[in-house]
Amino acid sequence: MGAPSPELVDLWLARAFNAQDIEAAAAMYHPDATVVRLAQVHGSDNVARGGDGIRDTMAGYIGLKPHMDVVVHHTTLSGDFALCRSQWRIAGIDAGGKPIEVHHHAMEVMRRLPNGEWVFFIDHPWGADVSWSVARPPPTEYRFTDGRVKELQ
Repeated sequence: MGAPSPELVDLWLARAFNAQDIEAAAAMYHPDATVVRLAQVHGSDNVARGGDGIRDTMAGYIGLKPHMDVVVHHTTLSGDFALCRSQWRIAGIDAGGKPIEVHHHAMEVMRRLPNGEWVFFIDHPWGADVSWSVARPPPTEYRFTDGRVKELQ
C-alpha cells in the first residue's frame, strides 16, 4: 500500500502513526528500503534495512503512542524516483511514561512501484537537519586533484 504521489507518502505515514497502525506504517516502505533510526526512539541511530528492519523501526515509533505532524517542503521527480525534503514532529510517551518529542528535517527518496503507488526507498530523518552536521563528526571528505582522489583529514 503506497500513496498516489510522492508528496503524500509522508502524510500517509503520519496517518498510520496517528492511528498507531504498524502494518500501515511499514507498508509505506519499499521491501528493500533503508531508514535511519533515531537514538531517542530506538536506542541507536543505525540503519534498518528490509521488511523486518522497517517493521521493527515503525514499531518503535508506534510504541510512543504518537501524534505526528509533517510538512513536505520540496519534491524533485526523476522517472520512478523522487527526492523529498520534509519537516516533521512526533509527540508521544516514552517507555518510562514521560512525554517525548522528536522533530527533524528529513531527506527521503521515494520510489514508484509498478502499480503506480509511491513508497519510501531511503528515509533519513535528519538528512536535511542543520544540527546534524554540528552534533556529529564530519564525514570523510574527498578531493579530486591532479587526477587522483585524496582523502582529507
